[in-house]
Amino acid sequence: MAKTTFEADTTKITSKELLNSAREFFLRSEANKNAVLVDNINSPNLGSSDLLFVNEAKTNVTAVRLDHGIDGEGGEKFIISSISYYLWLKQVVSASEVFLDRKRRLEMFLVSQDFSDSIHFLMGNLPSGLEIHLVKYRVLEIEGLDEIAIYFQHISFERPSRDKRIKGLRGRQEETPESPEISDQELREFNRLKKIYLE
Repeated sequence: MAKTTFEADTTKITSKELLNSAREFFLRSEANKNAVLVDNINSPNLGSSDLLFVNEAKTNVTAVRLDHGIDGEGGEKFIISSISYYLWLKQVVSASEVFLDRKRRLEMFLVSQDFSDSIHFLMGNLPSGLEIHLVKYRVLEIEGLDEIAIYFQHISFERPSRDKRIKGLRGRQEETPESPEISDQELREFNRLKKIYLE
């Protein structure tokens, strides 16, 4: 018999439960088939991912960061710090290719309960070479069961063409947003890291 699901309060799950559910979700996904969980690679300034996987051939590296929303570290700040970590990790992976004479692919999944319009705009305007993906989670109660379920869903966003990106960014610079969700300082830091690692 089919059961009804209801949105549940996110406070009903702990960070550890969210982490364990995310680990199982990524280990069971088709893209991560035969992947294994490995120790995180820590940046002294940018922290680390919550989960790090490699495939059997050690040619694909998958990092996962979870937005726990603790101590104000959520939303746009979570995205900016995660992109910064990704760029740093990309440099580490590139350095390993020189020593091991083997190309590696790096992708990152950012997991959050919600993504704002400004996050979709930012992600849609990232350079196409960055393999950063969004995953939204929902906490659900299932009729007749005492356990809470966590549902994960890949979020797609349209990447505009280069011409549209440039036009959109120029138009955005001319406008003064009423309530920016990313501070000027955070945007300057992102542009600084982009210039160092991507240009």
